[in-house]
Amino acid sequence: MGVQHGMINIVCVKWGTKYSPDFVNKLYAMVYKNSCGQTFDFYCYTDDPTGLYPQIKTVPIQSDLIGYWPKIELFKLFDKGTNIFFDLDVVILNPLERLFSVKTRTVSILYSQWKEGFLLPNKTRTPEEKYPTQYNSSIMKWEGTQGYEIYDYFQQHKDMILFKYRGIDRYLYHEPVQIDLLPTGIAYSYWKGVKYGKDTTPEKLRLDYEVCILNNGPKQDEVDSWIKEYWVQ
Repeated sequence: MGVQHGMINIVCVKWGTKYSPDFVNKLYAMVYKNSCGQTFDFYCYTDDPTGLYPQIKTVPIQSDLIGYWPKIELFKLFDKGTNIFFDLDVVILNPLERLFSVKTRTVSILYSQWKEGFLLPNKTRTPEEKYPTQYNSSIMKWEGTQGYEIYDYFQQHKDMILFKYRGIDRYLYHEPVQIDLLPTGIAYSYWKGVKYGKDTTPEKLRLDYEVCILNNGPKQDEVDSWIKEYWVQ
């Protein structure tokens, strides 16, 4: 059984010390500001709830998974209603109309248009590069039990997946689990742009998108740009 009771659950994960409580509190504030009038419950799955807003519901991490892997457990914990996950290195620019309106057949995530072409495994690459991915799980959406398959497959092949892949994106891309893609107009990369070969300008404010993600580079507290106008409490 899941831990949630609301119809819309916004979820994030804070494990370890990479991100301060500010990242969670500001994510909550940005979602609240851009929630399109939708009521929601906001959850943080964390090993340390210190410093989080009282409006944020905390769920303690009780597993041996570390780093970016604890978010795989969200698919089991959140198995009712509409569930939307955000990584902490995102900035919400506009009301989340497109994201809220997506109807999911299974877990839906971002497609990394900004990456170079269609990538295939290469035996000569480093372990990190050996299994490249076009998926990006900075934003995920699923209804009810749609995440069970991903969670169950992970549990059945846990040792292999943890050894083989650096992160959930590579697991989802290379293993036989069902994934859908969110519309490409929802999010773009702060450091890589929108689409490889067509729009790769970094650090640009693009107000026709709902979310800017700061993957593959310094985070919100390390940049001095327009980010500071949107990443606020």
